[in-house]
Amino acid sequence: MPPTTFFPRRDLEKALLAASAATLQRWEHDLARQGRQRGLKFFPEPGRARPIHVTPRPWIVTGPQRDHLQRVFLAIDAATKALPRLAHEHPEISRLLPVDAREGRWMRDFLGPPFRRPQTLLGRIDAVFDLGSPRWRESIRVLETNMVGVGASYYSWAASRAVHETLAPWLERAFPGRRFRPDDDVLDLILHSALDHAEKIGARADAICLLEETCESGPAEFPAMAEIFRRRGYDVVVADPGEIRVRGGRLLAGDKPVDILYRDPTVLNLLEMGEEGKDLRGVKWAFRENRVVSGLAGEFDQKGALEVFGSERYARHFGVESRAVFRAHIAWTRVVRGVKTDDPRGRLVDLPEYARRERERLVLKPNRDYGGHGIHFGHEMNPAEWDRAIHRAVKQSPDWVVQELAHPVQEVYPTGDPAVPWEKRVTVGGFTATPRGVAILARLSKSKIVNITRDGGVAGVLGVV
Repeated sequence: MPPTTFFPRRDLEKALLAASAATLQRWEHDLARQGRQRGLKFFPEPGRARPIHVTPRPWIVTGPQRDHLQRVFLAIDAATKALPRLAHEHPEISRLLPVDAREGRWMRDFLGPPFRRPQTLLGRIDAVFDLGSPRWRESIRVLETNMVGVGASYYSWAASRAVHETLAPWLERAFPGRRFRPDDDVLDLILHSALDHAEKIGARADAICLLEETCESGPAEFPAMAEIFRRRGYDVVVADPGEIRVRGGRLLAGDKPVDILYRDPTVLNLLEMGEEGKDLRGVKWAFRENRVVSGLAGEFDQKGALEVFGSERYARHFGVESRAVFRAHIAWTRVVRGVKTDDPRGRLVDLPEYARRERERLVLKPNRDYGGHGIHFGHEMNPAEWDRAIHRAVKQSPDWVVQELAHPVQEVYPTGDPAVPWEKRVTVGGFTATPRGVAILARLSKSKIVNITRDGGVAGVLGVV
């Protein structure tokens, strides 16, 4: 078959919809079995595990799509690393990216100014995109950046491998001449980001610590990831921030010497742990010595950053290629406050007035929260309710942003129910990239707020060649 820039949705759906009920049930059973074997589970509360559902319908990504997503990610990654310096030099930008006094002290003590220490960020950009459309490039709309505390990396890795094992032989019979492979290895991207960072700062990299708070609820990822790394021959351990120590100028996780910390907790998470009595002197030493991935610049992964990247007011701070990426792909986003700004068409408008007038086209979101919390869809509120929400957001500035309503892609997915074998699901993607590759998290849900913590499922991502 000739090369293509996308794998048409209609072709995939036609093939999948022709699959027999027995075939669908076999796929569901096999994926559930692999999910159990690979430890795909989430703990909504202590002691109660919920399996992560992996759908038998894969997302299929082509080489050109992978290259383009990588370009988008690396442009936003570089711009995020510049934010601490820009916020220090420009009070107007600083107001869009709120940090409290405690976070500010960590920034000054461990990062700068003059902010010249190399930062390595490794996160995920959440976006809507339609890989199965001929207009896939135009469909990419970045909704938020997550450069610290990125969950579901292991889930996406395991889902891709499970779907490849289960469906790739069938897909290759259905599409003669095509070959399907697992998604780029996000675990490899994580590990080598830590190793490459050690090389940048001239440190040894004999052992890596995956840093997460010990708790009984939430994702169950780091122990599984560490086991895979060890099977690959790398010395990787998991530790709680309170277990990090320094002895004789050497970083320790408990009694185990380590060189780089790959962290899940944000600075706010760490500060809360310190207030609860955990000893954070070792973690602070690691930040001071620049031995943490993601670095402190990752704390500026706020939605207000999308205004800095996407507004013509701040365009001069970024290069020509980055500005082109931002114009093409960043969803119009503004921190709610009493100010005049450029609207999505480039016209100068009064922001609160514009937000009230364009209620049905906008979403109100917390600047710093995540997981789908606190989101208000303008088209679901009456004008009076929306006006009150905007008024409150102006008074609480910079705690809220308004963002253009980006319509998630809806596709049909197997349900596992013989009575109703196919239903539409809302999908939102996320992607992680380094110069080594790009990996995709594919999430789906019945709800318009798509999140694994809200009973969402995942699709395995396959590359096509």
